[in-house]
Amino acid sequence: MKTVLTTTVFTLNPGEVTTLSVHAAQRLHVEEARGADVWLTREKDSEDYWLRCGGSLLLRSGDEVVLSVDPRALHPVRLALIAEARRPALALADVPHLVYRSLRRLVRGTEWTPNQDQVTAS
Repeated sequence: MKTVLTTTVFTLNPGEVTTLSVHAAQRLHVEEARGADVWLTREKDSEDYWLRCGGSLLLRSGDEVVLSVDPRALHPVRLALIAEARRPALALADVPHLVYRSLRRLVRGTEWTPNQDQVTAS
């Protein structure tokens, strides 16, 4: 199975402060910072985090995060939120459809089409 990543890229200007509400686990990655640090703090966590270019931090579902860039920075900082897109779990209601699709593929492989049999009387 292939892993599909969903990425949201955004920039923060020097001195800009923003908040994020994280609804699903994601990784915050600093793509471009040109020597500037990104300050991050999250609710219910006494730690402050400083991220440099190439650094990342795993954000948990339900996190409330505050991000800021040093106002003395000369350039904006580009950040990416990266989330893994997961397939939904298989439900019991999906089984008949999957069986039907599998049988159709088998039938197509034998080049036999249901309800189109040629019956000849002798």
